[in-house]
Amino acid sequence: MTEFTVRTALPEDSEVASAVLRAAFAEEHELFSEPATLTPGAFEVVLQTGHQVLVADTAGRVVGLVRLWDEDGMCWFDWLASAVPRAGRALLRAVEIGAQDRGIRLVRANIVEGGPLQDYFERFGYRPIARITAGGRSLVTVERRLPLLTVREQRRADADAIAEIAGVDPWPLRQENRSGWFVLSDGERVVGVISVKDGGAGLALFAEPVLLEEYRGRSLELWMIERATTYAETRGFHTADIAQSPALDALKRDLEDRRWFPEGKVYRKSLGDAPRTAIGDWSTEDD
Repeated sequence: MTEFTVRTALPEDSEVASAVLRAAFAEEHELFSEPATLTPGAFEVVLQTGHQVLVADTAGRVVGLVRLWDEDGMCWFDWLASAVPRAGRALLRAVEIGAQDRGIRLVRANIVEGGPLQDYFERFGYRPIARITAGGRSLVTVERRLPLLTVREQRRADADAIAEIAGVDPWPLRQENRSGWFVLSDGERVVGVISVKDGGAGLALFAEPVLLEEYRGRSLELWMIERATTYAETRGFHTADIAQSPALDALKRDLEDRRWFPEGKVYRKSLGDAPRTAIGDWSTEDD
């Protein structure tokens, strides 16, 4: 099965990307004249004027692309085109993931009514919500409501999912809602875990956020850490530590923007207005 890397389009992609677009929209020139006639130079202008375009890349070759934007709390996309099977699905999934990460619930696009794309989108949960007439033909607006991605407090019903993700004993979690435990949920599905415990002397010890494989690489750890930080601040802790790890080191700049700084073997944050205090390195072994 072909593997795709979905990334932001670059000026050097212009020639191949515009050719993919022209081929994909050639038969719908009257309805979609812009992508059907787009030249490499025009593609570069699109990138320079702030439009977000993603491309699907395999073995260094652009094989698909999509344009997207946010409007009135919704994510819209167009120009979905692919030159090989499954590239379009990879791009569509990237659009949905990006919207979900920005807290957007609705994704929309305008497509030809009754055409093959309408069946294609229906398979992925898109439903028609409006009809538009253009050039004597009908377009339909299709929409998908995405599951709500959120960080919330742990519930007893989450125990088994937490145990599977974090490798902990589920029994205590089944008995009560444990203070300091939070989950990242995708709709009703638990996909990540973070916890906070009392390290004594006003120190909050954060466990490293753990996520299912398909949710890694999206910087969701930062969101989880922020939720745990709010908990620690409201519980009177003045300092928080989280052990350094390769996953968090990849987010070092973002952590520092949030006032988490490397000290010894941990990232440390001073909470509230309390002064930073020197505390010995936290051992990652359980107490």
